[in-house]
Amino acid sequence: MAIPPEDDRERVRQIVEEAVAEVDSPATADAVVERLEQLAADVTEATAGEQAAQAPEPAVTAIEEAATDTPSPARTAEVLTTAAAQAVAPTPEASEVLAGARAVLAPQRQPTPAARRGRDLLRAAILRRMGPLQRLDTCLYLAANGVPHPPWLDRAAAQVTRYTTGGWIWALGVLVAGGLGAPRAGEALRLLVPCMAGATWFVEHPAKTLFRRRRPFIDIVRALVVGKRPGSWSFPSGHTASSFAAAWTLSTVWPWRAPVFFLLAWGVGASRVYVGAHYPGDVLAGATFGALAAEAIRRGLCRTLFRRHSRVARGWRSHR
Repeated sequence: MAIPPEDDRERVRQIVEEAVAEVDSPATADAVVERLEQLAADVTEATAGEQAAQAPEPAVTAIEEAATDTPSPARTAEVLTTAAAQAVAPTPEASEVLAGARAVLAPQRQPTPAARRGRDLLRAAILRRMGPLQRLDTCLYLAANGVPHPPWLDRAAAQVTRYTTGGWIWALGVLVAGGLGAPRAGEALRLLVPCMAGATWFVEHPAKTLFRRRRPFIDIVRALVVGKRPGSWSFPSGHTASSFAAAWTLSTVWPWRAPVFFLLAWGVGASRVYVGAHYPGDVLAGATFGALAAEAIRRGLCRTLFRRHSRVARGWRSHR
């Protein structure tokens, strides 16, 4: 009989909670983080995920073996690296492993006092070993996710994620504006759709694939310990890229509305940090990629239209 996914999630939560609770001092935390870096050295996220998917045992069994076959404090490092690999593996179990681990490690979650202490010690040890920019990025993420998450705001952020996927909501907004008599709505829509679609495709496929394949596995392990959702959706933020592509394109048609467009786009980016899907740096990169790609596509479209109109005009004059 197959094990229900909820049981997998709960078992992973228990194993991770017990392993993290064993970290009881800064010295132990430093030893665990040093072991984490040794285990993840010279491995990319994609390689670690593929190796985990090819293992003969189920994901939960692999994590259980890591917890039982290794003495402490190395056991904590083994459990965390195994859970991180299983969380990014292309398997049906990955989402349950991730949910179980984040039930202990996500900033807004409250595990046992011992696990909470161990989690804080591990984070501090990881932050000490980061470079200045990465440390700043992580601290900003922890600050955003450490504040209270009221249910109504969680629901609102989830709806923002849902309705801004792919950026179609921006096109719908332009259609509504056109129906209400907004000037140049047709021009805005003709520019918006290819600019936004092209920018979104670029970020979601070539950019994310490139960075995911090259991203060191240690970054995924660190993300899991910090509480962020590791995985292929991380860098750069696709939701933010599509929103900034839309905001940039629409601001070229209605420049006096640019502050509103960019305020909405930043709201989308902030929601991605709030829900734990992205670091602020992922959002900033998504905004940059989205705006640059949209402008490149817009200029290409404008040049194409200008040349077409020029040919038509020359042909019309030649037949006069």
